[in-house]
Amino acid sequence: MTGERTTPSNKVDRVAQAYGLDDLGAELEARWLGVDGEQSSTRDLATLFNKRVLEAAVDRSDAFTFTGTVDQLYRRLTDDDTGDAALVRSRLEQHGVDVDAVTDDFVSHQTIHRYLKNHRELERPEQTPEDRKASAVDTVQRLRGRTTAVAEQTIESLANNDILDVGQFSILNDIQVLCENCGRSYDVTTFIERDGCQCATEN
Repeated sequence: MTGERTTPSNKVDRVAQAYGLDDLGAELEARWLGVDGEQSSTRDLATLFNKRVLEAAVDRSDAFTFTGTVDQLYRRLTDDDTGDAALVRSRLEQHGVDVDAVTDDFVSHQTIHRYLKNHRELERPEQTPEDRKASAVDTVQRLRGRTTAVAEQTIESLANNDILDVGQFSILNDIQVLCENCGRSYDVTTFIERDGCQCATEN
């Protein structure tokens, strides 16, 4: 039949097409190459891809009653540490989401890497030392933010289930680097941005 779309041979394009995410392959390419700034890792791209798939599946269902963001929903579904994956799975299935089918469509970072290298035939440009430092700082800040969010949501979940008696609270997430040569301590991002400890240049 003329105009009929062919099924892609690789999983990334095949799944993207099935969920109507036709521009996702180009976005993965741009993010990996750092077209608009920082280069994304294949792990981050796999997470991005999987969240988009989950979001598309939820949008197709009547699961509009779910609160929170897709990020939170994805984390609760895939993170064993939260302890409520079974509850999220059950609620999604009640609203018409085939969770097994959706999670089968998730991809690994190895799949993303093969897709970018073999199917889009990409070579990643070499980063400068300053680019690498900026990328490292961004990674640390992103992970620190995620750790804070996980801690906050875990406490709130326990409180909502009457397991913890909690009033107003804040999460303090301060990562310090201690130089064992001179005893100075730095915030981890400051340590990276300043090229390490000052004592290395003082001696």
